[in-house]
Amino acid sequence: MQQLELFLRARHGVAGYGTLTANRFSRTEIERATSAGSIRRIARGTFAVPDADPELVAAARHGASLTCVSAARLLGWWVLVPATCAHIRRNSSKDIPGTRLHRGQRSAHRPVSLPEQIVHDAFKCLPRVEALVLAESAVIRDAVGLPRLRQEFSGQRDWPIRLLLDSVRRTTASPLEVCARFHLLAAGIRFAEEVVVPGVGRVDFLIDGWLIVEIDGYAFHSGRLDYRKDRQRWNCSASGGWVTLRITAEMILHHPDEFICLVMRTRDKWAGGAPRGDATVRHGTGQAANRG
Repeated sequence: MQQLELFLRARHGVAGYGTLTANRFSRTEIERATSAGSIRRIARGTFAVPDADPELVAAARHGASLTCVSAARLLGWWVLVPATCAHIRRNSSKDIPGTRLHRGQRSAHRPVSLPEQIVHDAFKCLPRVEALVLAESAVIRDAVGLPRLRQEFSGQRDWPIRLLLDSVRRTTASPLEVCARFHLLAAGIRFAEEVVVPGVGRVDFLIDGWLIVEIDGYAFHSGRLDYRKDRQRWNCSASGGWVTLRITAEMILHHPDEFICLVMRTRDKWAGGAPRGDATVRHGTGQAANRG
């Protein structure tokens, strides 16, 4: 593979002529690679590898940068609902058919928007829980820090977004946990995260000191060993006097009201009569526990 193609692939497969020449690729090298088919000209002064991401190519052809959920997908961030069209950012407000336009400053040398711009556009475009999942993923992957995001949303009307950013945790294991936390906070339910229960291990959420909430992922158990370990954890929690709710991905994603109702019904049923366990709270979960 030629150096020029390697360079392009390191930039998600798309770059402008100015970027290539600034990195010491000559006009002759660019023309030779184009003639050989290892790269292709997708617009005036813009080149891409043959298998470049279609949404990224569409953005580059219109002098725009990929952003919001489209950019998050390309970067490997968590995305709850895939985009139905390319989300692009450009300086001009002129609509481009087949795309979702985000008006904002962009660098002509960046085929993908800056991380803080991607998160900004997500919160202005997506449902709050979807934007929060995307933002928390960016923070966990060290793409952008929370102080920079708070600065991005420093406006007087941005206080609801800043409040959501206060709930972001760098230790979150899955987007489903982000969704569950979002709905618990919205319902005013006090909880702790990253709780270690003796004989059980780490649990996703602990409510009122006795109600364990575990969020199941999409996939079934990968083998009998995982199945036995899972059942052992469940049995240990039951024998230790803990009440456990196992919440499916489908309930969290599609029926969050049922999730909250289930938690509240369980609390009401066991109110005053549930045993108190001896759990260890880790990773500074007091903020979430005290939020109501």
